[in-house]
Amino acid sequence: MKTASTLPDPNAPLYFDISPLALCRQEPAPATRWPQYTVVLVGEDSPQTGPVLADQQVPREVYFGRPGQPALEVVPARATGLVLRFTDEFVRLTGNDRELLLFQLFHQATAGPVHVPDEHVADISFLVGSLQRQAASAAVLREDLLRSYLKTLLLHCTRLSQQQRGAATHLVHAGLFGRFQQLLEQHYTRWKSVAEYADQLHVTANHLSVSIRKETGQPASEHIRRRIMLEAKRLVSLRDASLKEVAYQLGFEDVAHFSKLFKRCTGVTFSHFKKQTQAQYSCPLPTLMIA
Repeated sequence: MKTASTLPDPNAPLYFDISPLALCRQEPAPATRWPQYTVVLVGEDSPQTGPVLADQQVPREVYFGRPGQPALEVVPARATGLVLRFTDEFVRLTGNDRELLLFQLFHQATAGPVHVPDEHVADISFLVGSLQRQAASAAVLREDLLRSYLKTLLLHCTRLSQQQRGAATHLVHAGLFGRFQQLLEQHYTRWKSVAEYADQLHVTANHLSVSIRKETGQPASEHIRRRIMLEAKRLVSLRDASLKEVAYQLGFEDVAHFSKLFKRCTGVTFSHFKKQTQAQYSCPLPTLMIA
């Protein structure tokens, strides 16, 4: 089975793509405005059975790359597999789901890949196959189904990661970054400055920002802005909310200030983003053909 695709626009906020590992190595993902998460599924090294995840070949290892971390560089050079790329805006995880499926799973990527034991191969294969079929479909609610299968795949991988790493699964919660993320999820509509989080964590604002930058490549202030912008985009895509409604819901009394912040963080005005999102929902995703 050979997979070829007409790739979706990597600069679109609701970005999802599933492509062969070999193709992604030949055509690296371009730099984009929207940070992307990467999942690489590697199959058994059985050349006689054909392409990965088809016929007799099954997924055996799963690698994870957070935004700014090139996941393909840690995958063995001769490995075959599939690569999933998606944005925060596409998967739409919030609260405990966001902490569990993004922060814990992707920020533990340095611990190595998640191994898929025999008893879980069928589940992972089914989910990957479902993602491929939905990506190739033009059916109604395709995007919602893609999101649902993707979230379920991440849940399975998180469970496997916890089983394999044991006590290490609590590493993120115990560290400064994990505690910062927990506070951010609870207070991003109220606290807008690094100093407010640092005070609660009993460290200086500079120490918090430097520590978070070392951990993630971005300062604490950028994480705060991204979380606010993610919720703003979610409100637009789910509720078609106005600029004033979004600003007030996110704790901004000055709508003009929020409007300027939105443009500075996303590169487009709020009204342009809203039109872009509405147009994306009214048109089908680019078709991914499987032959």
